[in-house]
Amino acid sequence: MSDSETETQALIPSEEDIDFYRRNGYYISKRILSDEQIAEAVDGSERIYRCDYDERFPWSDNPRVDPNFGVPFLDRSLSRADGYASFHSLGLRALARLPIISAIAAALIGATEIRYWKDQLIYKPPARASEEGEGVTGFHQDKRYWPTCKSDRMITAWIPLHDCSTENGCLVVIKGSHRWRNNHALVTFGEKNMDFIKSELINTEGNELVEVPLELERGQVSFHDCYTIHGSYANVSDSPRRALSVHLQDGENRYRDLSFLSKEKPVFQHSHDLICRKSANGLPDYSDPVIFPTLHHTATQ
Repeated sequence: MSDSETETQALIPSEEDIDFYRRNGYYISKRILSDEQIAEAVDGSERIYRCDYDERFPWSDNPRVDPNFGVPFLDRSLSRADGYASFHSLGLRALARLPIISAIAAALIGATEIRYWKDQLIYKPPARASEEGEGVTGFHQDKRYWPTCKSDRMITAWIPLHDCSTENGCLVVIKGSHRWRNNHALVTFGEKNMDFIKSELINTEGNELVEVPLELERGQVSFHDCYTIHGSYANVSDSPRRALSVHLQDGENRYRDLSFLSKEKPVFQHSHDLICRKSANGLPDYSDPVIFPTLHHTATQ
Protein backbone atom coordinates (compact mmCIF):
# COMPACT_ATOMS: atom_id res chain seq x y z
CA MET A 1 0.00 0.00 0.00
CA SER A 2 1.41 3.40 -1.00
CA ASP A 3 1.82 6.30 1.43
CA SER A 4 -1.15 8.13 -0.13
CA GLU A 5 -3.33 5.01 0.16
CA THR A 6 -2.28 4.62 3.79
CA GLU A 7 -3.18 8.27 4.49
CA THR A 8 -6.55 7.87 2.79
CA GLN A 9 -7.32 4.68 4.68
CA ALA A 10 -6.62 6.48 7.96
CA LEU A 11 -9.46 8.90 7.14
CA ILE A 12 -12.04 6.16 6.50
CA PRO A 13 -14.41 5.48 9.43
CA SER A 14 -13.46 2.57 11.65
CA GLU A 15 -15.90 -0.22 12.52
CA GLU A 16 -16.60 1.64 15.78
CA ASP A 17 -17.32 4.83 13.81
CA ILE A 18 -19.69 2.98 11.48
CA ASP A 19 -21.49 1.42 14.44
CA PHE A 20 -21.82 4.89 16.01
CA TYR A 21 -23.29 6.30 12.78
CA ARG A 22 -25.82 3.53 12.46
CA ARG A 23 -26.91 3.86 16.09
CA ASN A 24 -27.03 7.66 16.23
CA GLY A 25 -27.59 8.80 12.63
CA TYR A 26 -24.56 11.08 12.27
CA TYR A 27 -20.76 11.08 12.07
CA ILE A 28 -18.02 13.74 12.19
CA SER A 29 -14.92 13.14 10.09
CA LYS A 30 -11.31 13.90 10.81
CA ARG A 31 -9.87 16.94 9.04
CA ILE A 32 -10.13 15.92 5.39
CA LEU A 33 -10.13 19.28 3.57
CA SER A 34 -7.11 21.50 2.93
CA ASP A 35 -7.06 25.26 3.41
CA GLU A 36 -6.53 25.62 -0.34
CA GLN A 37 -9.63 23.59 -1.18
CA ILE A 38 -11.74 25.65 1.21
CA ALA A 39 -10.34 28.96 -0.08
CA GLU A 40 -11.23 27.96 -3.65
CA ALA A 41 -14.73 27.03 -2.48
CA VAL A 42 -15.20 30.39 -0.75
CA ASP A 43 -14.06 32.16 -3.91
CA GLY A 44 -16.46 29.97 -5.89
CA SER A 45 -19.33 30.93 -3.59
CA GLU A 46 -18.72 34.60 -4.31
CA ARG A 47 -18.72 33.87 -8.04
CA ILE A 48 -22.06 32.10 -7.61
CA TYR A 49 -23.44 35.13 -5.76
CA ARG A 50 -22.37 37.37 -8.67
CA CYS A 51 -23.93 34.88 -11.13
CA ASP A 52 -20.46 34.51 -12.65
CA TYR A 53 -20.80 30.83 -13.47
CA ASP A 54 -17.72 28.79 -14.43
CA GLU A 55 -19.95 26.51 -16.50
CA ARG A 56 -23.52 26.81 -17.73
CA PHE A 57 -26.14 24.25 -18.73
CA PRO A 58 -29.41 24.41 -20.69
CA TRP A 59 -31.28 24.63 -17.36
CA SER A 60 -29.01 27.20 -15.65
CA ASP A 61 -31.58 29.99 -16.06
CA ASN A 62 -34.70 27.96 -15.28
CA PRO A 63 -36.31 29.20 -12.03
CA ARG A 64 -38.34 25.97 -11.84
CA VAL A 65 -35.05 24.14 -11.28
CA ASP A 66 -33.78 26.69 -8.75
CA PRO A 67 -35.28 30.14 -8.04
CA ASN A 68 -31.87 31.73 -7.40
CA PHE A 69 -30.44 30.97 -10.85
CA GLY A 70 -29.28 34.26 -12.34
CA VAL A 71 -30.27 36.30 -9.27
CA PRO A 72 -27.34 38.20 -7.70
CA PHE A 73 -27.04 37.92 -3.92
CA LEU A 74 -26.97 41.56 -2.87
CA ASP A 75 -28.66 41.74 0.55
CA ARG A 76 -26.31 39.87 2.86
CA SER A 77 -28.61 40.39 5.85
CA LEU A 78 -30.76 37.57 4.46
CA SER A 79 -30.30 33.81 4.27
CA ARG A 80 -29.75 32.16 0.92
CA ALA A 81 -29.65 28.60 -0.46
CA ASP A 82 -28.31 28.05 -4.00
CA GLY A 83 -29.03 24.64 -5.48
CA TYR A 84 -26.72 22.96 -7.99
CA ALA A 85 -23.88 25.26 -6.91
CA SER A 86 -21.27 22.62 -7.71
CA PHE A 87 -22.40 22.51 -11.33
CA HIS A 88 -21.71 26.23 -11.73
CA SER A 89 -18.51 26.63 -9.66
CA LEU A 90 -15.39 24.55 -10.19
CA GLY A 91 -14.18 25.33 -6.65
CA LEU A 92 -17.40 24.03 -5.13
CA ARG A 93 -17.47 21.09 -7.53
CA ALA A 94 -14.04 20.02 -6.25
CA LEU A 95 -15.50 19.73 -2.74
CA ALA A 96 -18.79 18.11 -3.72
CA ARG A 97 -17.02 15.43 -5.75
CA LEU A 98 -14.00 14.93 -3.50
CA PRO A 99 -13.22 11.18 -3.49
CA ILE A 100 -12.61 10.94 0.26
CA ILE A 101 -16.09 12.32 1.01
CA SER A 102 -17.87 9.73 -1.13
CA ALA A 103 -15.57 7.00 0.21
CA ILE A 104 -16.54 7.91 3.79
CA ALA A 105 -20.23 7.94 2.79
CA ALA A 106 -19.90 4.49 1.22
CA ALA A 107 -18.31 3.09 4.37
CA LEU A 108 -20.97 4.57 6.64
CA ILE A 109 -23.98 3.23 4.71
CA GLY A 110 -22.33 0.03 3.46
CA ALA A 111 -22.67 0.83 -0.25
CA THR A 112 -20.40 -0.28 -3.09
CA GLU A 113 -21.44 2.69 -5.24
CA ILE A 114 -22.09 6.33 -4.36
CA ARG A 115 -23.65 8.76 -6.81
CA TYR A 116 -24.13 12.50 -6.47
CA TRP A 117 -27.72 13.52 -5.73
CA LYS A 118 -27.81 17.31 -5.15
CA ASP A 119 -26.04 20.13 -3.35
CA GLN A 120 -26.93 23.47 -1.82
CA LEU A 121 -24.65 26.38 -1.00
CA ILE A 122 -26.12 27.80 2.21
CA TYR A 123 -25.46 31.28 3.59
CA LYS A 124 -26.52 32.17 7.14
CA PRO A 125 -26.16 35.92 7.96
CA PRO A 126 -24.85 37.22 11.29
CA ALA A 127 -27.74 37.88 13.67
CA ARG A 128 -26.91 41.53 14.17
CA ALA A 129 -27.51 42.09 10.45
CA SER A 130 -30.76 40.17 10.21
CA GLU A 131 -34.33 40.12 11.45
CA GLU A 132 -35.47 37.90 14.31
CA GLY A 133 -35.60 34.31 13.14
CA GLU A 134 -33.54 34.99 10.02
CA GLY A 135 -31.05 32.21 9.43
CA VAL A 136 -32.93 29.55 11.40
CA THR A 137 -33.27 26.29 9.47
CA GLY A 138 -36.20 24.32 10.81
CA PHE A 139 -35.74 20.75 11.98
CA HIS A 140 -36.56 18.45 9.06
CA GLN A 141 -35.76 15.11 7.45
CA ASP A 142 -34.06 15.21 4.04
CA LYS A 143 -35.86 12.10 2.83
CA ARG A 144 -39.24 13.82 3.12
CA TYR A 145 -38.17 16.03 0.22
CA TRP A 146 -37.21 12.98 -1.87
CA PRO A 147 -40.35 10.76 -1.92
CA THR A 148 -39.59 9.63 -5.48
CA CYS A 149 -36.37 7.98 -4.27
CA LYS A 150 -36.67 4.27 -3.52
CA SER A 151 -33.54 4.13 -1.37
CA ASP A 152 -33.65 4.60 2.39
CA ARG A 153 -29.83 4.70 2.62
CA MET A 154 -29.18 8.17 1.19
CA ILE A 155 -26.74 10.33 3.12
CA THR A 156 -25.74 13.99 3.37
CA ALA A 157 -22.22 15.38 3.74
CA TRP A 158 -22.32 18.83 5.36
CA ILE A 159 -19.22 20.90 4.60
CA PRO A 160 -18.65 24.16 6.48
CA LEU A 161 -16.26 26.63 4.86
CA HIS A 162 -14.77 27.71 8.24
CA ASP A 163 -14.96 26.70 11.90
CA CYS A 164 -18.57 26.03 12.85
CA SER A 165 -19.93 26.38 16.39
CA THR A 166 -23.18 26.97 18.24
CA GLU A 167 -22.36 30.68 18.08
CA ASN A 168 -22.46 30.88 14.29
CA GLY A 169 -25.27 28.37 13.83
CA CYS A 170 -23.72 24.94 13.32
CA LEU A 171 -25.81 21.99 12.23
CA VAL A 172 -27.85 20.41 15.05
CA VAL A 173 -29.04 16.81 14.80
CA ILE A 174 -31.50 14.91 16.95
CA LYS A 175 -29.72 11.82 18.18
CA GLY A 176 -31.15 8.54 16.93
CA SER A 177 -34.02 10.21 15.05
CA HIS A 178 -33.18 8.35 11.82
CA ARG A 179 -35.08 5.46 13.36
CA TRP A 180 -38.24 7.58 13.73
CA ARG A 181 -39.88 6.92 10.36
CA ASN A 182 -43.37 8.22 11.18
CA ASN A 183 -42.53 11.90 10.66
CA HIS A 184 -44.12 12.66 7.30
CA ALA A 185 -44.81 16.31 8.23
CA LEU A 186 -41.12 17.22 8.50
CA VAL A 187 -40.83 19.13 5.23
CA THR A 188 -40.05 22.06 7.53
CA PHE A 189 -36.71 23.44 6.30
CA GLY A 190 -38.21 26.95 6.19
CA GLU A 191 -40.05 26.85 9.52
CA LYS A 192 -38.46 29.29 11.99
CA ASN A 193 -40.31 28.18 15.12
CA MET A 194 -38.19 25.30 16.39
CA ASP A 195 -40.25 24.90 19.57
CA PHE A 196 -43.37 24.36 17.46
CA ILE A 197 -41.62 21.69 15.42
CA LYS A 198 -40.31 19.92 18.51
CA SER A 199 -43.54 20.07 20.51
CA GLU A 200 -46.16 19.61 17.78
CA LEU A 201 -44.63 17.93 14.72
CA ILE A 202 -41.90 15.50 15.75
CA ASN A 203 -43.03 12.00 16.65
CA THR A 204 -40.27 10.63 18.89
CA GLU A 205 -41.98 7.23 19.09
CA GLY A 206 -41.52 7.39 22.86
CA ASN A 207 -37.81 8.21 22.76
CA GLU A 208 -36.07 11.15 24.40
CA LEU A 209 -35.44 14.12 22.09
CA VAL A 210 -31.73 14.89 22.40
CA GLU A 211 -30.25 17.74 20.35
CA VAL A 212 -26.57 17.40 19.41
CA PRO A 213 -24.75 20.47 17.99
CA LEU A 214 -22.16 19.33 15.44
CA GLU A 215 -19.33 21.76 16.12
CA LEU A 216 -16.68 21.34 13.44
CA GLU A 217 -13.20 22.68 12.90
CA ARG A 218 -12.29 24.05 9.48
CA GLY A 219 -11.61 21.04 7.24
CA GLN A 220 -13.94 18.62 9.02
CA VAL A 221 -17.15 17.30 7.44
CA SER A 222 -20.23 15.89 9.12
CA PHE A 223 -22.45 13.17 7.68
CA HIS A 224 -26.07 12.36 8.52
CA ASP A 225 -28.63 9.76 7.52
CA CYS A 226 -31.43 10.88 5.18
CA TYR A 227 -33.94 10.32 8.00
CA THR A 228 -31.93 12.07 10.74
CA ILE A 229 -33.88 15.09 11.96
CA HIS A 230 -31.64 18.15 11.75
CA GLY A 231 -31.65 21.93 11.43
CA SER A 232 -29.75 24.92 12.77
CA TYR A 233 -30.33 27.94 14.95
CA ALA A 234 -29.50 31.57 14.18
CA ASN A 235 -25.96 32.80 13.70
CA VAL A 236 -25.28 35.13 16.64
CA SER A 237 -21.65 35.80 15.67
CA ASP A 238 -20.37 38.85 13.82
CA SER A 239 -19.58 36.93 10.62
CA PRO A 240 -21.68 35.02 8.08
CA ARG A 241 -21.74 31.23 8.10
CA ARG A 242 -21.30 29.39 4.80
CA ALA A 243 -21.63 25.68 4.13
CA LEU A 244 -22.03 23.33 1.20
CA SER A 245 -24.58 20.60 1.82
CA VAL A 246 -23.93 17.63 -0.49
CA HIS A 247 -26.60 14.94 -0.77
CA LEU A 248 -25.52 11.51 -2.00
CA GLN A 249 -27.38 8.43 -3.24
CA ASP A 250 -26.33 4.81 -3.17
CA GLY A 251 -26.07 2.94 -6.45
CA GLU A 252 -29.30 1.06 -5.82
CA ASN A 253 -31.47 4.18 -5.70
CA ARG A 254 -34.10 4.38 -8.43
CA TYR A 255 -37.05 6.60 -9.29
CA ARG A 256 -40.30 5.67 -7.53
CA ASP A 257 -43.36 6.46 -9.64
CA LEU A 258 -46.06 8.07 -7.47
CA SER A 259 -48.42 8.93 -10.32
CA PHE A 260 -50.93 6.32 -9.14
CA LEU A 261 -51.81 8.70 -6.29
CA SER A 262 -53.33 11.24 -8.67
CA LYS A 263 -54.63 11.04 -12.26
CA GLU A 264 -54.68 14.84 -12.75
CA LYS A 265 -51.11 15.97 -12.07
CA PRO A 266 -47.80 14.69 -10.67
CA VAL A 267 -48.08 14.19 -6.93
CA PHE A 268 -44.48 15.24 -6.52
CA GLN A 269 -41.80 16.39 -8.93
CA HIS A 270 -38.21 17.00 -7.90
CA SER A 271 -36.18 19.61 -9.76
CA HIS A 272 -34.00 16.72 -10.93
CA ASP A 273 -36.93 15.32 -12.87
CA LEU A 274 -36.83 18.39 -15.12
CA ILE A 275 -33.17 18.04 -16.12
CA CYS A 276 -32.09 14.38 -16.01
CA ARG A 277 -32.46 11.91 -18.85
CA LYS A 278 -35.44 9.57 -19.00
CA SER A 279 -35.43 5.78 -18.84
CA ALA A 280 -36.95 3.61 -21.56
CA ASN A 281 -40.28 3.83 -19.71
CA GLY A 282 -40.20 7.63 -19.86
CA LEU A 283 -39.53 8.12 -16.15
CA PRO A 284 -36.60 10.08 -14.67
CA ASP A 285 -33.34 8.13 -14.59
CA TYR A 286 -31.54 8.72 -11.30
CA SER A 287 -28.41 7.07 -12.70
CA ASP A 288 -27.96 9.70 -15.44
CA PRO A 289 -24.15 10.12 -15.43
CA VAL A 290 -24.36 13.81 -16.38
CA ILE A 291 -26.64 14.87 -13.53
CA PHE A 292 -25.81 12.08 -11.06
CA PRO A 293 -22.16 11.16 -11.65
CA THR A 294 -20.74 8.14 -9.84
CA LEU A 295 -18.30 9.44 -7.21
CA HIS A 296 -17.24 6.15 -5.62
CA HIS A 297 -17.24 2.54 -6.67
CA THR A 298 -15.79 -0.32 -4.67
CA ALA A 299 -14.25 -2.97 -6.90
CA THR A 300 -15.68 -6.43 -6.26
CA GLN A 301 -13.29 -9.30 -5.66
